[in-house]
Amino acid sequence: MAFTQTDNYTLHSYECDATGRISIPALMNLMQESANRNADDYGIGSSTLQAQGLGWMLMRFGLTMHQYPRSGQVIRIITYPTFVEKFFVYRDFRVLSDDDTLLASASSTWLVFDTAKRGIIPVPGFIRSLSPPDIADVSDKLPLKPAYQTLDFSETPTNQVTVGWFDIDANQHVNNVVYIRWLLEQLPDTILQTQEIAELDVVYKTETHWREQIDVQNQSTESGTFVHRLTHAETGKEVLLAKTVWRE
Repeated sequence: MAFTQTDNYTLHSYECDATGRISIPALMNLMQESANRNADDYGIGSSTLQAQGLGWMLMRFGLTMHQYPRSGQVIRIITYPTFVEKFFVYRDFRVLSDDDTLLASASSTWLVFDTAKRGIIPVPGFIRSLSPPDIADVSDKLPLKPAYQTLDFSETPTNQVTVGWFDIDANQHVNNVVYIRWLLEQLPDTILQTQEIAELDVVYKTETHWREQIDVQNQSTESGTFVHRLTHAETGKEVLLAKTVWRE
């Protein structure tokens, strides 16, 4: 049986930024809430996986913002799996206003990991057997290695953050949305105050844990575009790479 999840959310002021528009981290949190409800319907939600010593891990996320909803507005999030492979599960999202205007669209790639060994495993059979809904217009799979990940950051200034207790989730690692907040906070004030994200593309590479220190860097590669890099301060291992495109 195939399932499509549809949820309505009324946006609270604490989910919006200083301009009254929904923040990208808040939108991502709502998307993932709907995704987990959809996974529950399939019998593969977070609690089901945790009972088997497994967990979901986001590997790729691509978001396009068409129009920003504001505080008090009702939005509708629709999400569903699109493809299942040996190591990857793909999922799409659409965000609509109450008059069916398309506000945002996103695609994502998910992995399953062993919570004891902290390693990626092939997608278990009970997940691979799920049937995605029959939807004609699904997103293309995000490339595993986007071109921007080859950018040299050796001469780029670094800011550092320390993983706090409230940054980690039930999988005992930093929640994927927290990284987005960190990378956005490091951008120039003028960008945050006068522009909005049009596109966000993220590659999640490894997990981090409580009290670890993370180096955050960004480069402006062209007008309105930034590439972001997060690394483990002690080991130098890449944690995340991302690209944001901004508009006025």
